[in-house]
Amino acid sequence: MNEITLLKYKKIREDYRKWRDKKYKGVRIYAHEYILLKLSEKYFLKPKTIEHIVFYRYPYNK
Repeated sequence: MNEITLLKYKKIREDYRKWRDKKYKGVRIYAHEYILLKLSEKYFLKPKTIEHIVFYRYPYNK
């Protein structure tokens, strides 16, 4: 896989973790589906594609 693509996937995973870890008084602020939707808007990909990238699912797991 191309190096630029791998860097993009790494950035998507970092952004996902950042949103997932945001809490208010110990409670997560954003739901999984909301995070996928926001990242799909940012990176111009479908939410399902973002989910595959975040969880290292085929064909985005390399």
